[in-house]
Amino acid sequence: TFPWLAISVSSVLSFGSSERNPKEQPPPLFPAMPSISCDLPEEVLEEILSWVPPESLIRFKCVTKSWYAHINSLLKNPEFVNKHLHNLNNKISSSSTLIFSSVSIAHRQHPEMESLRHSLFKSVTVFHDHHNERNGGNFVREDFRLPTLPSEVNLSGAVRSHCNGIICLAHDETIILCNPAIREWRILPKPCVSYGEFCVKPVGFSYDSRGNDYKVVRLGTDSFRRDGIKRFKMRAEVYSMSSDSWKETGIQLEFDRLPHLGKEVFCKGVFYWFIFSGRNIILSFDLFDEVFHTIRLPNNLVEATKDHSIESAVWNESIALFVYRQENAITESIEVWVTDDCSGGVNDSCSWIKKLTIRPPVDVAYPLAFLKNDEVLMKATSRTFVLYNLRSQMIRNLSFMDVPMSCVDWDYSYVKSLISVHGGSQTH
Repeated sequence: TFPWLAISVSSVLSFGSSERNPKEQPPPLFPAMPSISCDLPEEVLEEILSWVPPESLIRFKCVTKSWYAHINSLLKNPEFVNKHLHNLNNKISSSSTLIFSSVSIAHRQHPEMESLRHSLFKSVTVFHDHHNERNGGNFVREDFRLPTLPSEVNLSGAVRSHCNGIICLAHDETIILCNPAIREWRILPKPCVSYGEFCVKPVGFSYDSRGNDYKVVRLGTDSFRRDGIKRFKMRAEVYSMSSDSWKETGIQLEFDRLPHLGKEVFCKGVFYWFIFSGRNIILSFDLFDEVFHTIRLPNNLVEATKDHSIESAVWNESIALFVYRQENAITESIEVWVTDDCSGGVNDSCSWIKKLTIRPPVDVAYPLAFLKNDEVLMKATSRTFVLYNLRSQMIRNLSFMDVPMSCVDWDYSYVKSLISVHGGSQTH
């Protein structure tokens, strides 16, 4: 579609660097760009740069002062930043999937791992090579180094979620937004509900496309007594990047036992959490309306929750459930339930259908997530990860974990970006 994209960035960098008379002043590279415009129009150059990985684009700032100034102006241009993200998203969705994994290190309990403090993030790009599936396909590993964070920040088990290249780290009341690709970080203001008041559960982070705002959702429970019986009440608060402030939002949920919330999934502007308690339900939160709702499980699964495990996922832009039962730490079959219609704003308004049953050809412990190309990421019993392709029923081993599994957290579909965390004094 764009044949000129075959022009390498290195050739672009060579423009304006040809031999000159030493007495001549070099022409300005931007914005007039006479030394470039004779070969490439400015819009063509910017189109090329919009396909360049963030780290490379940042390095290009070192070429000349003019490049430094122009690339800085591009980074502050929302249209260019959004176009850059759109291009990388399309590239990844069409050719590869980046599995993002994080090494959650309890530094104080494991002092020998202190050297890894600022290398928390590891990624594996999975290239969908159907001709090489039997040999495991192609993978590229990469370490992400964190920008320098304060030494007092405890990052044990900190990675919560990510969106558009920004990673949300959270531990107790400390919440950090970090973009390792452009080496920016920001400590958010202290939440309005203190850690001592309630037991913190998940922390979700995503982009509200309707409100054009990045938001953090912090869930927790506090306990109280009614008629001498201890009960638990859900509480929630939301951080808005545009207002740089927290606010508590209403949620009417009580439990007679301490609820456990599974890993959140985000689909079409809504967060979903599976809640394990006396009554197993799915909690949803519309990021734009900032309203919570509950969703009942399929009738067939109400009894199954007693001896089966259930994990939420996103499959082909629909909310899905993995339903499985372990025997001696091995899962022999996995049911996949999908809902195509969750009417936001109405409790218990979802219709479910059992879509398929997966019977892995190797021993797996449990499923984790759907990836692109109809592949399922699974935790293997051999302390590694595998990819199972629903169409070919082939297994690919991901032997990329080089740390103890007890120290590994994970996430998936991470995409690098140029999006700033918009920090003030705490941004670097």
